[in-house]
Amino acid sequence: MPRFDTPITASDQTLERVLNAGFPVALVVWRDTPPDSSLNAAMREVARNEAGQLLVAKMDASQNPLIAARAGSPLPALILFRDGVEVGRAHSLTAAAFRAHVAHLLGRGPRPAVEDERASLSSTRAAAPAAPTTVSDATFQREVLESRLPVLVDLWAPWCGPCHMIAPVVEKIARDYESRLKVAKLNVDENPQTAMRYHVQGIPTLLLFKGGRVADRIVGAAPELLLRGKVDAVLRG
Repeated sequence: MPRFDTPITASDQTLERVLNAGFPVALVVWRDTPPDSSLNAAMREVARNEAGQLLVAKMDASQNPLIAARAGSPLPALILFRDGVEVGRAHSLTAAAFRAHVAHLLGRGPRPAVEDERASLSSTRAAAPAAPTTVSDATFQREVLESRLPVLVDLWAPWCGPCHMIAPVVEKIARDYESRLKVAKLNVDENPQTAMRYHVQGIPTLLLFKGGRVADRIVGAAPELLLRGKVDAVLRG
């Protein structure tokens, strides 16, 4: 089996092959701007020193939407795999944190402190206001697919009577589930690409996303109890 002594550049299409190469994997994910020089140096050093024991891989989230949805934010992020299964992660990654998490993955050190994870959770809570957030085709990836929290998206239009009927319920859910669920509204007249992407044929349509994927779909002005039940099921899952 080959020894990989430098970080591997992976993609959505090649990641599964990397994960099945027979080694633990430390995957670093960033967006647009590569990791800073100290983190880059740590990645190269670990890849060289642990060749034959570990694969270090890297991906640019701006070019790979599937890993972007999985990695969440803030970036750079580290996702750790063993036998193809995720076993840990860290956000706002530094060189020191990268080394500590790799040592733990290889059984050579304790589980690192999770200051970065707590900071990430605080950030996502701050990003989940007690009112629906307006999203568009341009912001859907960032606001919905990359959200660390589950997201309820209300697809509506100004001329739609049932949309206005359900709007107070959607707003109430945004208040009641603050910090646990992000609620977003998307005007399908102004943003047809997202509606087409998710095959929306009637409005209102409410889509529940978790981890960047549609977890449930509700079409029509559903009763509040039904909608809450759908939300609770996604939050528990």
